Amino acid sequence: MLRKWLRHLRLRLWILPQLHRTYSSLSVAETFKKIYRTRAWGNNGAPFTSGGGSSGPVSEQYCAAVVEFIRDHQVQSVVDLGCGDFVVGRQIVEATGVRYTGVDVVPELIEHHKSTVHDPRVSFQCADITSDPLPAADLCLIRQVLQHLSNDEIAKVLANIGTFRWILVSEDVPTNPRSFNRDKPHGPDVRGYYGSGVYLDRPPFSRPAKELWSFGLREEAVLRTVLLGQASAK
Repeated sequence: MLRKWLRHLRLRLWILPQLHRTYSSLSVAETFKKIYRTRAWGNNGAPFTSGGGSSGPVSEQYCAAVVEFIRDHQVQSVVDLGCGDFVVGRQIVEATGVRYTGVDVVPELIEHHKSTVHDPRVSFQCADITSDPLPAADLCLIRQVLQHLSNDEIAKVLANIGTFRWILVSEDVPTNPRSFNRDKPHGPDVRGYYGSGVYLDRPPFSRPAKELWSFGLREEAVLRTVLLGQASAK
């Protein structure tokens, strides 16, 4: 117990402040370029790795739930904001046949996908989701992306996605949160280290949202998905 507490203390007082100093001076694009270049989310041997959230039982549960949503709502097109390594997106396309556009801010990542993915249903676009125009689609997916942004940047994303009919936002949040939407600089870390998470239905965002599903990630965390916006009231 003492060893675990000391590790947590070191993380809070030493490692996270160092991370914040490193990334807070970088732009959003520079931040995620550095994350992939330094393999801050791990190395599975692939050219680009988006971390453990791209694989495993919870990823499979998430994909199955999204596939069911697509079929139930007769979704024809999907935009995946922060598509990352495309491991999850590929499963959704193969299961449904939807037209899919993966969006990410890292040019090298997008060029890699364009040169290696040869599916006429799939396209990729390099864009900063906080500010750049986004492609149109029936359904917008945002999975474990906002947790790496500051609250101000999350607000900009929310202002940028208002035209989508359906928006599914999934976040890694604590089972028993000590706070909601604790602010942080953009970077590879998440609010879970502070016992917090991104809850778009809570201040300072306070958006209409309906929780659709929640899958256990770890002993003290879940992957929570909400349907955001006007569609959540239906």
